[in-house]
Amino acid sequence: MDLHPDDHEELLHGKSTLELWRRSDHAFQVADELMRMHGGTVPMSELLWLGAESYLPRQWRAGRAPEPIEAAVLVYNRWRKLEERRLERRNRPADPPA
Repeated sequence: MDLHPDDHEELLHGKSTLELWRRSDHAFQVADELMRMHGGTVPMSELLWLGAESYLPRQWRAGRAPEPIEAAVLVYNRWRKLEERRLERRNRPADPPA
């Protein structure tokens, strides 16, 4: 993977917003709540956690992130809708050839 030199430096030294958020109490609390919502001790899917990482770090850095439980609910609901659509597409019968 090719990274811009600035991005590479940030990721190596943990100064990116994403890296800072990953180590924050907010991220730990969100992860805890997501695992609870997703089935307790069952590890949550990567796709579910990627949903949290896609928008929570910037909000957190700006001081506008929802409380961890609310943030987890938002992420979980977005993920559930995506999963439902994916399952619908997979279960939809293919159009017969013309």
